[in-house]
Amino acid sequence: MKLRPARYRLSRMGAARAAAVLVATALTAAVAIGGWEGRPATPADAGTPAGSGAPAQTIEQHRIHGTRFRSDGKVTAPPKVTMRAWAIADMDTGTILAVHAYRQHLPEASTLKLLTAVTASFRVPARSHQVSYAEAHPAYCTCAGLIPGKWYRRSALLTGMLLPSGNDAAEAIAGADPHGRAAFIAAMNRRALRLGATDTHAANPSGLTAAGAYSSARDLLILLRAAQANRLVEPYLEKLSGQVGPVRGPMHTVYRGTEYVNLYPTAQGKSGFTTPAGNTLVVSTPIATPLGVRRIGVATLGAPGGRSVTGTRRLTEWAAANYPFLTGVATLPPAPGPVVGAQAAYVPSTP
Repeated sequence: MKLRPARYRLSRMGAARAAAVLVATALTAAVAIGGWEGRPATPADAGTPAGSGAPAQTIEQHRIHGTRFRSDGKVTAPPKVTMRAWAIADMDTGTILAVHAYRQHLPEASTLKLLTAVTASFRVPARSHQVSYAEAHPAYCTCAGLIPGKWYRRSALLTGMLLPSGNDAAEAIAGADPHGRAAFIAAMNRRALRLGATDTHAANPSGLTAAGAYSSARDLLILLRAAQANRLVEPYLEKLSGQVGPVRGPMHTVYRGTEYVNLYPTAQGKSGFTTPAGNTLVVSTPIATPLGVRRIGVATLGAPGGRSVTGTRRLTEWAAANYPFLTGVATLPPAPGPVVGAQAAYVPSTP
């Protein structure tokens, strides 16, 4: 074998080393601008049996415009949004498709009323409840107009709580627990843990700002899935309006306050607002994807005024357009049951 001069061998080694440095620098720059991190998928990632001889599928990890996601094909950049946290999921498979600070503990405002409603389905009897003065006059009154001393059916209280997001109705629901308000709030926290919403802690039934109260974007998706699987609660997610009033008393009409659902009527969900929380929203939207209609869930926390609906819709549309190539970053806990009501028609036979 003919040997090359040492000087020639050293120059080749220097060139190779320089090329390696250039490649590493380019990759570092791509990651720094929020672009790309790539690696061959393991067999578990790609679904390729070990030792099959099939080429490994490439799973790329991204962080673009604050959104973290993984893909196995070409995807467009997610939109720039201004919320503090968000999570996007396939509501049927439970696959969390993309996230930003999705498990950060944040004030959740009235989106917590989903947990209140689900808990009430197990705790509050169908019989009427006499509303107290304190229940009808909560600390902050986005209210359904309950009258102290009057008796209200559970259905009227749920209507007042879930449509106009009445804090008075939420307090009355908690007060209707046979063991009292404190027992109801304790049951809310047990229910959250049972559902797998381990980033949620309730201090009141309304979602008003309180010490020790918080939730996360991930957990709001869990709570919405629970509400959609609950035969008592789900019908209220479909209502545009309803009647609230005491037993054998005058009724008045209340309207759904979740603007996103009013704009996109096949969607279901709940919105909220307090000054510390900003705008909060969790929705499930049946939307066309390249693989057919899918129920895309999006939860957003801490949106500035006017950005909650538009930002959530942009995230929903981005996930739908890129759905075939989003491989997921995590998984929601199992839903407590199948979807009931209107959105059941959009559940794919093979999620």
